[in-house]
Amino acid sequence: MSLNNQTNGIYPWDYQIGDDNFQLEPWILQKGKEYVSIKKNIDNKGFFYLQKNKEKRLSLNSLQIKSTYNQLLNFGYKLQISKL
Repeated sequence: MSLNNQTNGIYPWDYQIGDDNFQLEPWILQKGKEYVSIKKNIDNKGFFYLQKNKEKRLSLNSLQIKSTYNQLLNFGYKLQISKL
């Protein structure tokens, strides 16, 4: 795995209510008119849903979503800030 895609770090879903950087789901990354949303999969603990624009929703495990999140940031996507 390249250094850019390593999965050690803190991600939006790692924060708890009350933390300074806590954000509500879904976490939306946007680049121009394109966006990607990430939500926890409540039916399958440890998995996340990833959906780009209105395309089909994918289910990814924790390692896959962290790697994908890092790649999206590298591609120029920015996390939209949404506080409580």
